[in-house]
Amino acid sequence: MKRFIRRKAEAWLILLAAKILIGRNVQRSAVVSRRDSNDMWAMAEKLEAITKRISTKYP
Repeated sequence: MKRFIRRKAEAWLILLAAKILIGRNVQRSAVVSRRDSNDMWAMAEKLEAITKRISTKYP
């Protein structure tokens, strides 16, 4: 049971990081370049895939 809770908590934290990265994706920004914005979007997608695998015990 402890492993289940830990796995779900880790997955949730990674998903939170992905949501933060997706939230930083903006069309035009004086702070974030378009290239960095696209990179953050790609990283967020990878993190979501990792979250899914962690959550399901790497089937």
